[in-house]
Amino acid sequence: MKRLLVMALLLGCVALAAAQDVAVPVLSPNELLDRTATFNFAIMSDHKGSAPSNSPEMARMAGWIEQSGAEFVIGMGDHLCKRFDNPFLDFLKQDEWWATHFYPNIADGENAYYGAGQGDWGAGGKLLEDMGIASWPNVTVRENGCEYYATIPVGDFTVHLIQLHYSDTPKVPAEAFNASTRQYLVDTLNGIEKGPRDIIIVGAHSIFGAWVHELTEEHKALVMDKCDIVLAATTHHYGRQTLPGYETSGALCVNTGSVNYPSQVARGGYLEVHVFDNGEGSPFMTVQYVNTETDDRRPPLAQNTPYLKILGGEICELALTQAAPDVDQ
Repeated sequence: MKRLLVMALLLGCVALAAAQDVAVPVLSPNELLDRTATFNFAIMSDHKGSAPSNSPEMARMAGWIEQSGAEFVIGMGDHLCKRFDNPFLDFLKQDEWWATHFYPNIADGENAYYGAGQGDWGAGGKLLEDMGIASWPNVTVRENGCEYYATIPVGDFTVHLIQLHYSDTPKVPAEAFNASTRQYLVDTLNGIEKGPRDIIIVGAHSIFGAWVHELTEEHKALVMDKCDIVLAATTHHYGRQTLPGYETSGALCVNTGSVNYPSQVARGGYLEVHVFDNGEGSPFMTVQYVNTETDDRRPPLAQNTPYLKILGGEICELALTQAAPDVDQ
């Protein structure tokens, strides 16, 4: 039996877990999370065409993802950039694992690369075509070619991923995040029968770094009550958006930052998600932003808060501390 070593939980989190009959693991360095989690996956965005071949940050991330044994990677857009070199396309063709385990979002960077500009709505869907995602048995691509729904089985879990097109150009949300996309979101969510081992994730690149507030109150409640993680990008700055009434519950809404082009007040990084299920109580996830600017695989700054999310239940913050050196096997 492993003795799990410490990473402290903020006050209230332990009480919450006890009330939910959830056995919370002690969080230690990322390698211990990899070893103790049921499975893990990564989320990344805004690297503007760069790849491990030309970006040390991308190289670190790709190495850590491989080291962690991640099941897949979710992309949140701006994976390409017309103004820069784009070795990421060659990387996707040459790396067999990434070619079949990467689920990108189509955003303004993809529109500009394949189309007439960032506001060329949906033109970036050519990336999905180049990757052949429509032929994957677990993916259904919309007729517009730039949005899709994927079901990703991992053991007895199923990750449901809905990727929406919300480019940050044009600057009018009603146009960039149009009625058809919003209805597709609602219809897809309503079609999912969520069980205790279903994880629902929805992503849209957005204009202002968040998008749930653009929905009607009815649809906002559907997303917040049914989803586990809601993703946005474009700001190049990791952080959580908390909606009124959902401070400690509902979907965990986070911005995914940027692997190697962070904002001036941020650090380059990506998200690691570890899913835990010990067969008692509700399964849960830890979500943290990992620094890609140094060789030390850990969260970059104190304000980059990691979270614990109980599937279908509560959210609480985690406080990281230094782990002790020994682990009993």
